[in-house]
This record gives sequence, C-alpha cells and structure tokens, in this order.
Amino acid sequence: MTEAAFYRVIVPTDFSSGSEEAFGIAMRLAGVAGSELVLLHVLVEVPLFSEGPFAKNRTRDVFEAARRWAEQSLEEWAAKARAAGVRARIALRTGVPFREIVAAATDERADLIVLGTHGRGGINRALLGSVADRVIRLAPCPVLTVRELS
Repeated sequence: MTEAAFYRVIVPTDFSSGSEEAFGIAMRLAGVAGSELVLLHVLVEVPLFSEGPFAKNRTRDVFEAARRWAEQSLEEWAAKARAAGVRARIALRTGVPFREIVAAATDERADLIVLGTHGRGGINRALLGSVADRVIRLAPCPVLTVRELS
C-alpha cells in the first residue's frame, strides 16, 4: 500500500483510561497504516468565580493552568507516539467537546476519529448525554470508538 487509508487520525482525549486505550489503538493503527495522529484536547471554559474583585483573574489563572497541563500532557503522548515511529502533533481547542472534536476533524480533513468512551449508562447518560454519540452523528469521517476495559 503506497498511501494510508487513514492518512490523518484525530485522537480526542480527556486523559481518562478510556482515552489512553483509544490512543494505544490509534498508535497501532497509525504504525501499520503510516497515518499521522492529531492528539486533541478540548478545554471547557467554566466560570469558577463569578463575583468579587478578583473573579476574572482567578478564572483566567485556573484556565491557564489547565491549558498548560493539557498541553504538557498532549506533548507527552505525542512523544510516546514519535518514539514508536508514528507521526504525531497536538491540538488544543476551547469550547463544547463534541462540537470542537467535529470541527477539528473538519478543519484537519481527518480520515478517522478514534475516541475512547466511558461507558456511562442509565441516568448519567440521559442527563449528560454522550460526547461519543454526538461525535458519531455529526463527524465528517468514520469514528472508531474504544470502550474502557475496566
């Protein structure tokens, strides 16, 4: 095969064990297919402090700390991929996770999304919805879901 069937693979992560399993599968797939991995984390802006004179600065400080941690964690994952001979780069976005995953797949012209699932059921799923369900419905490319094996 001269060209990868999945040239560019988006691997969204929230750094959960399910995401780690999805990353492992994506690395194996990329190693065989010669794909490039785009390791994606979506930061969600949450107004932590809505009142008081320092509210805006505190929220910004917490958000910046989260951004730095996520960037460092993504770089560690990318280094693991590169050590295994897989091309990898990172992407950080801010917003609603399912929307940003779909937007990243569109912007990157992704051929595949490899997404870990949490296996939430019952009331949690009904109340919270599922990022995976929404990504599957809205993605511009195939989505491979990886169930957490714990």
